[in-house]
Amino acid sequence: MSDHTDARTEACTSTSAPLAQPQRRLWCAAAAGWLVAGCAPLARQGEAGPPDSATAALPTGSRGPLPFTGGGDVGSLPAGWHPHIMRRDLPPTHYELTRKDGRMVVQADAARSVSGLRCDVNIDPRQTPWLNFSWRVDEIDPRATVADDDLDDAPARVVITFDGPPPKLTLRETIFHEQVELFTGHVLPHATLMYVWDGQGPLEAIFQYPRSSRIRYLVVDSGAAHLGEWRQHRRNVALDYQRVFGEPPPGRIRHVGVLTDSDDLRIQSRAWFGDLSFSA
Repeated sequence: MSDHTDARTEACTSTSAPLAQPQRRLWCAAAAGWLVAGCAPLARQGEAGPPDSATAALPTGSRGPLPFTGGGDVGSLPAGWHPHIMRRDLPPTHYELTRKDGRMVVQADAARSVSGLRCDVNIDPRQTPWLNFSWRVDEIDPRATVADDDLDDAPARVVITFDGPPPKLTLRETIFHEQVELFTGHVLPHATLMYVWDGQGPLEAIFQYPRSSRIRYLVVDSGAAHLGEWRQHRRNVALDYQRVFGEPPPGRIRHVGVLTDSDDLRIQSRAWFGDLSFSA
């Protein structure tokens, strides 16, 4: 996710990074858009949670991400999940259903590539704030980090977008958001939170995408400590949003996605994702 600008992603309070060439640097924001035309007694943050299937029913009118299990054949895309292309000048990441360690999961293979896999949802984070997801990574480049705009590759991300009123933007951010819509056709949501497996960032570290304060990263796995293992995460999305953005979620969750990219470091990267689900 790099260009010729020597911009650096800074801590979540930073808004000083300059705008870059729009054709080169809009893919991460498009990833955040995921739009095409058309705590206490349950678990601590970051603590391993129950298996993917151990979730409560969503309230009436809600629609969660469709499961990978039973949602298609090996080698196909899971039912209800759609490719999300951010840069048409780069090859897309390849996603397909596969069997891994006795269950149906999505395998993501990136070869100097970037694209995501998205599912449209309708979730009230106040009623069902707990996000359950699992991923596995066997290798990671130690240079990769969302803390550096030129090294912003990650073998595994889970992307959550929120609707809400038009956000208050600086002039620079307004120009950037308009550029995203002009060059990609994607309208950015009110806010985007990405859970990341980072190559070097500290656990629970928060980083901001340098061109928009409405796109922020939260590191939930880091480095090589758990490579080759399934990492089960149970996150209170409402509390994470409050901590990352400094305010409660203003609206509903509209999109959930997975993302594996390797275009900055020009490497190959592979990850596996288990079912994603929300519970009360």
